Amino acid sequence: MIDYVGGNPAANQNPWSSLLKTIAVLRIGAGVVLMTRHGWSAAVGAYEFLWKEQNWDWVKIFNDAGLPYPQLLAPAVAIVVAVVACAWITGFLTRLFAVVFMPVVAGFLILAPKAGSIYIEAAWLYLLIAVTLLLFGSGSISMDKLFRLGESWGSRLKQKRDR
Repeated sequence: MIDYVGGNPAANQNPWSSLLKTIAVLRIGAGVVLMTRHGWSAAVGAYEFLWKEQNWDWVKIFNDAGLPYPQLLAPAVAIVVAVVACAWITGFLTRLFAVVFMPVVAGFLILAPKAGSIYIEAAWLYLLIAVTLLLFGSGSISMDKLFRLGESWGSRLKQKRDR
């Protein structure tokens, strides 16, 4: 008889251990930081600009950068940032929202070199996080996994490779 050393692989594992073995830690952490540091204040600023007609710094910054229609572009970027943060926190269509977020961050990197090294550094980190989430998906603890979003596409590719 062969002796087995170690834990039983068929036994139920601790659900918290699966959280730490997945990309979900990066996704949730980046989403929370994006929402608390940028998304929430941007969404509130866009709301106050659009409905309460208050001045907003983002419109002036976009105008000074020479972007067209800063009154429309600034609220659109604010909404994208807030929605991407919510999607990353919940793990809903993570790859899609990573693709949506990349042009926003790339545009910031190109058009705002005077923003300061801290903001440029944060933008590079968000761009790297978006690329990582695009490549690896949302992880095992997400709404994508719960509703099996994206699995049929991956299984079709696997079936084509096996042929």
